[in-house]
Amino acid sequence: MSTNTMVVAEKQLEKQKKHSEFFKKFKRQRPILMLLIPGVLWYIIFKYVPMLFAFNAFTDYGTRAEVSFIGLENFRQLFSSPGFWGAFRNTLIISFLNLVFYFPLPIILALLMNELIFTKLKRLVQFIVYIPHFFSWVVVGAIFTMVLAPNDGIVNQIITSLGGESIYFMADESWFRWVLVGSYMWRDVGYGTIIYIATISTIDVQLYDAATVDGAGYWQKMWYITLPSLKGTIATVLLLTVARILLIFEQVLVMYIPPVYSVSEVLTTYSYTEGILNGNIGYATAVSLFTAVISSILVIGCNKISKKFLGESII
Repeated sequence: MSTNTMVVAEKQLEKQKKHSEFFKKFKRQRPILMLLIPGVLWYIIFKYVPMLFAFNAFTDYGTRAEVSFIGLENFRQLFSSPGFWGAFRNTLIISFLNLVFYFPLPIILALLMNELIFTKLKRLVQFIVYIPHFFSWVVVGAIFTMVLAPNDGIVNQIITSLGGESIYFMADESWFRWVLVGSYMWRDVGYGTIIYIATISTIDVQLYDAATVDGAGYWQKMWYITLPSLKGTIATVLLLTVARILLIFEQVLVMYIPPVYSVSEVLTTYSYTEGILNGNIGYATAVSLFTAVISSILVIGCNKISKKFLGESII
């Protein structure tokens, strides 16, 4: 048998062996892989399939019986619309406030909860801060509406008992953005905290023991051991947060009312109003396409900043 024939035979055997190992592993992990099917189908149907209709941004779909290609007319109308620029400004302001006030909070909570000595107390605190994440925005909106009610809300009862005047938070332009930020923090801070606690639990305990022997205190161990170990997780969570930062929708939709539209109308609700309520699908698609492009730019920029300051690159 020639050398070339032997080499080809060996490659075929190796290939067959890899295929056999793959199918054995697939069969062994089939129950786990089947759990992924609903999530994968959800992403395909609601995330990827709608991308096929992005072409509507360049048509007059929704305004005429016969759809025709109109080029960049929707975008020209977009950039000359005061409503669009108002929604764009509100989106940037609300997203910036959410990022600044929310992002550090899970890290701080995770560091504090990691210092709890009693396991049962630690689990109780984790449960309390994590359970709001399972509430829908409809439930969260109802809770905050009741708590901040101008007459019988507990917050206004405290204000009036201290001699102040009742505030209609849900209809006050100067307060409503802070209501959005506060509700976002209350609902999702537990989810972020759990991610960081899981990362902290993987840190080698011997590092802390060695630091203790060297005379390091709590702050030194946190600064030189815990935080550096969290850099990769911080970079990943930051990137994911920025990726969806312009896509706030359900929260605003269920909480805002006409008196605060001027400070709370965001790009997603603006697109919803123009497309679903007013029927101008082409124009609404242009708004959504613009939002997607800006989100992509923010993600790329965030990745570069993360690489420069944290030394971690995700994409």
